[in-house]
Amino acid sequence: MGIWIGATFAVALFSFTAQAAMLWSPAPVEKGHGGHDRSAGKSYLLEDGEGADIHLISPKLQSKEISATSGRVSVKAMGMDNYHALVAIRNIDHRHESAMRYVYMFGKPSKASPSDLMRHEKAALEIEPAPYAREHWRYHSGTDAQFIVRFKGEALADTDVIMTTSNGSSTTFTSDIEGRLTVPLPEDFSEIKQGRRANHASDFVLITEYRDGADSFISSLTSEYHVNPKHWQSTSLGIAVIGGGLLLGGLITWRSRRRKEK
Repeated sequence: MGIWIGATFAVALFSFTAQAAMLWSPAPVEKGHGGHDRSAGKSYLLEDGEGADIHLISPKLQSKEISATSGRVSVKAMGMDNYHALVAIRNIDHRHESAMRYVYMFGKPSKASPSDLMRHEKAALEIEPAPYAREHWRYHSGTDAQFIVRFKGEALADTDVIMTTSNGSSTTFTSDIEGRLTVPLPEDFSEIKQGRRANHASDFVLITEYRDGADSFISSLTSEYHVNPKHWQSTSLGIAVIGGGLLLGGLITWRSRRRKEK
């Protein structure tokens, strides 16, 4: 009974810690900005991030400090395309916090692999995409996402990670012996419309905690995910194309046989 109570208390404590963690979320679009100007940058909010140091790390692993106004930051490309890492770090006494978000920016070809940026140590405790979504730069609902939990560059086995989504889902996962984590992204979009652009993306957040002696480390990784295309792609068009191809093939074969008979 005592063991069960202790385990329950540990889970509750971890859940409370996760709720209080720093994390990145999209900032509301300001009036007068349509959000289609690539040169205008992208805006994000750092929640519960008072006093944090914020940096943007380029695909070439160059770091630039960014200032925040009421937790809001504007992120612009560092002269090159590909993924950039938006990183917030805060150290208070024995509590060490970090929040990550990867942002695709446009610019001159960086010729860098996103894996180099993902593996680059940006904080003591980190949830590393392994790999990041590469198919059209999107995570989709109903698919598995892969991650590695690391502490000071080394994989962390048997480590709990909480996933929450802006659609209301919440699940806890545990890393395997190699620190790897498989996260099934939930089918939790309440309304699905026909067409990719008609369906807005949502966010999922992964949060983990690790204790090293008297020090507590908390890290979050936020990313957007999209409605799985299978929900809005029309199968009738595909069937029509296949049917038309069979009909055309049959007609050609029939004409060929008629010519031979003559």
